[in-house]
Amino acid sequence: MKQYYLSVIKFPLMVSSSLFIIALVFFSVALGSYFRLGLSAWETVIYTVIFILLVLLVASWILNLISTHNPIKPRRLALYSKWMLVHVYYYLALFMASITMQKKQKLQESFVNFNNEVVLSQARDVSHKNILLLLPHCLQNSECKIRITADINDCESCGKCDIAAIKKMAAKYNVKAAVATGGSLARKIIKDLVPDVIVAVACHRDLNEGIRDAWRFSTYGVLNERPNGPCFETTVNLKTIEFAIRKFQ
Repeated sequence: MKQYYLSVIKFPLMVSSSLFIIALVFFSVALGSYFRLGLSAWETVIYTVIFILLVLLVASWILNLISTHNPIKPRRLALYSKWMLVHVYYYLALFMASITMQKKQKLQESFVNFNNEVVLSQARDVSHKNILLLLPHCLQNSECKIRITADINDCESCGKCDIAAIKKMAAKYNVKAAVATGGSLARKIIKDLVPDVIVAVACHRDLNEGIRDAWRFSTYGVLNERPNGPCFETTVNLKTIEFAIRKFQ
C-alpha cells in the first residue's frame, strides 16, 4: 500500500514542480523588465495575458488535485479537468521527469494510479450498469489454437492463461469483456458499446495512450505483468480487476 501511494505522488509532484518553475521564470522576467526599463503598453498587455493563463493553469491543477478526493460537478467542469490532465499536465510531468532524469515508465505508472484515484472519486456512490473490461491479446496463451480477437466468450476456459478466470469473473459480475488486438480495435469496441466505465488492462505505454485517447470515458487502468517479456503471455492481478469492478457496481 505504501509503495502504491508513493507511486501516486510522483506524477502530481512532477506537475507541481513544473508549474512552480514556470511561475518562477515568469515573475523573474516580468519583474526584471519592470525594474530595469519599465513596461510599455504592449508589454503590460502581454504579461497580463500570460499571468491570467498562468493563474488558470494553476487553478485547473488544483481542481485536478481536488478531484482525487471529491467528485467534480457539473459534468462539463469534470470533463474540462480531465482534458487538462491528459493534454496539458501529462506533458508537463514528462518534461519535468526528463530534466530530472526520472524513468518514464515510473512516471507512466504514477499517471495511471493518479488517474485511477480521479476515476474512483468521480464514481463514488454511483452505480454503473454498463462496465467494459478491456483486455490486451497478449494475456492469451501463445499456444492456444483459438485466437480471441474481440469476444472473450470464444475462450474455451482451458485455464492455461488468465483469460479463462477473467471470463468467469465477467459472467459473475455481469460485465462486458472484450479483447483488443490494438488501439484501433479498442477504439471501435468503446465506440460500439459506449460504456459508463472502462476497466482497461495493458502495459505502461498502451495504458497511458489508451487513457488519454479515451479521456471522455472513466477509465480505470490495471497494469499487466510481463514475466516472459513485453507482449508475450502476460499476466494480470485478478484481485485488482475484481476490486475495480466491485467499486463501480
